[in-house]
Amino acid sequence: MQNSNALEKIDFSFLDQPEFRKSFTSGPESNCIRFYVSGIRCSKCVRKLENLSTTVPGLKQLRVELGKNLAYAEVNPEILNFSDLAKKIVELGFNPIPLSEPSQEIAAQKLEDRNELIRLGVAAACAGNIMTFSFATYFGEAGAFYSIFSWLSFILYLPVVTYVAWPFYVGAWTSLRQKSLSIDFPMAVASLAGFVFSTIELLRGKHDIYFDSLSGFLFLILVSRWAQKRVQRRFLRWEEIEDTLRLQRVRVLNSTGWNWLPTDSLKIGDRILLYRSETLPAQVELETSYARVGMSWLSGEIKPKTFLQGSTVPAGARLDSSEATFVVKGLLKDSNFGRIIQEVQKFNLTNNRIVSRADKWAQWLLVSVFLCALVFLFSYWSTSSEEAIRRSLALIILACPCAMAFGVPLALIFSLRKAQQRGLIIRNANVFENAKSIQTIFFDKTGTLTDSDLTLIEDPTSVSKIYQKIILSLENESTHPIAFAFRKAIPNTDSLLSVEQLRETPGIGISGYIYGRLYELRGEVGDSSIGCTFFEDKKLLFKFTFEAAIRPDCQMILTELRRRNYRVALISGDRKETVESLGKKLGFKDEDIFSEMDPDKKLFVISRAQNPMMIGDGVNDSLALMKASVSVASSGGVEAALKSSDVYLTEPSLRGVLDLLDISKDSIGLIRQNLLISVGYNLLGGVLALSGYINPFVAAVLMPISSGFILFITWWRGHS
Repeated sequence: MQNSNALEKIDFSFLDQPEFRKSFTSGPESNCIRFYVSGIRCSKCVRKLENLSTTVPGLKQLRVELGKNLAYAEVNPEILNFSDLAKKIVELGFNPIPLSEPSQEIAAQKLEDRNELIRLGVAAACAGNIMTFSFATYFGEAGAFYSIFSWLSFILYLPVVTYVAWPFYVGAWTSLRQKSLSIDFPMAVASLAGFVFSTIELLRGKHDIYFDSLSGFLFLILVSRWAQKRVQRRFLRWEEIEDTLRLQRVRVLNSTGWNWLPTDSLKIGDRILLYRSETLPAQVELETSYARVGMSWLSGEIKPKTFLQGSTVPAGARLDSSEATFVVKGLLKDSNFGRIIQEVQKFNLTNNRIVSRADKWAQWLLVSVFLCALVFLFSYWSTSSEEAIRRSLALIILACPCAMAFGVPLALIFSLRKAQQRGLIIRNANVFENAKSIQTIFFDKTGTLTDSDLTLIEDPTSVSKIYQKIILSLENESTHPIAFAFRKAIPNTDSLLSVEQLRETPGIGISGYIYGRLYELRGEVGDSSIGCTFFEDKKLLFKFTFEAAIRPDCQMILTELRRRNYRVALISGDRKETVESLGKKLGFKDEDIFSEMDPDKKLFVISRAQNPMMIGDGVNDSLALMKASVSVASSGGVEAALKSSDVYLTEPSLRGVLDLLDISKDSIGLIRQNLLISVGYNLLGGVLALSGYINPFVAAVLMPISSGFILFITWWRGHS
């Protein structure tokens, strides 16, 4: 954190000037602003800032990205000025820097990094030289120089206790003003109390001087925070979502062929080459004569669209042709899909229940430690005042809530990283904890257990070519799965017929007049298969049956879930015969098959289940998904799906369900392990410190080592 007194003197009135608002604000009323906020270190810092939206009148919302130290604010300009908002942020001990361009964000980040490295360098230089003098003393080689070495250590500790430790004082004072204790508080107390105690001992000619341990202690704490910040910056960034969607690189054409380039280096006018199933990383203009492009990630539409040369194709569309070349007309970050990705990136650890509980436990730990230190200080003072101060100081230095303050968020960050690597987009910060307690898993049928596409069972050549052409003409514009099945099974004709009074009725079929005759395709009712009948002037001519292929890994996933003692259920709006037929093939129990379920009935079934997970279409199953403890969208557009679900599967495989359960189990296990280590360390260390077995020097060594150990095992298990 910055010097709060200096920051409070800054005049932020320039934020309200019209010239400034033109360059730095956005939104329909120029009421949105973006800050780089220096001093953010952990989820508690983020929560402090985001809580402003509930305490400051006129602040509609304030969202903070922990990985980038960015704050996005929206205000009611009639109630709250940007300058007043900046002052509120300063009162919390942070430094808000308004941004208008991404380059300013990078510059602000580099400036903060530079200041941190300078502080770290001063700490290293002073601690290293103090240690050099101390080694001579410890090994009995100082002799007549002992007093000189001690005073030199005192002089070298002065920049440590003032400049190096200053962020801890600011953090401690800010937390006290808010009637709470932060993790900076024991650092500040240890630095000041240790300095005062050691200085008094130096003046008295005693040897209980701890300038070496205190300087080393502060240096190692700064190192661990520096490492933690880089981990957060590395893994809490929206480029990770790009990796999940395979948007991190693109083939850029040149005079000799093409080269791979990072997506963020694309420029307007670049020519790019894509192959089948690859995603457009920018808004483009089609250069090839034509191309078929799928829009499922954007709108959930199953049917690919055909684009002709010169057409504009949006970012996020997936190529369905073998290959095509495009010209970049707009960058990903400026597109609707780019904004969807940025919205997805709003994974917020501050709303996580585990992180909130861990912060409270850290508060109680700090309070308990200081109460124990004060009680021991007063009770042992009559026995030995020096020993009372020494042991109490050792206890304060030794106390380490790092597993709670840093270890828990870091474990969740690595879990998010694993999920992204396996094709899972996580929207809800509590999903890992919720998934750990899941008992029943409901699967929708169409698009989840079965492919969305249907396959025509009959041989289409048994139908005359004229009727084939009539069927294709009727189904040409339909997006129903049966229409796709006909178009896939019947060979393309040179031209389609003109259809008059074309009418498609959901749940019934499609009809129209061709050459003055009425032709109808009606959905067939009554058996366990999917079918339709073809009529000419009310006369039945043909019956067609279709089947939806079961996803290849579906049976394996269900078997594994049953082996893990989950209850698995099938829930669908399709007819009873169709659903029961599929349920028997996949081994569902009769009582776990729910058919002919409209959205309200699905909601009722889900609401009665204990700790349910719902896996289905992010749009059609939205009510059931929102009611479930954990909701997984296996199909539909990304934006629409994530409005109602916690997790979006970017791959067609249901393997992501097992991955989610595995990651959740590992995540909660790692958090529990960190907390047990923290409790054990603090209990054992506290007893030894108050018993006199650990002096302030040893405590100063053990505290950063324990913090580093927690961070290391979290990193190691996160990568294993």
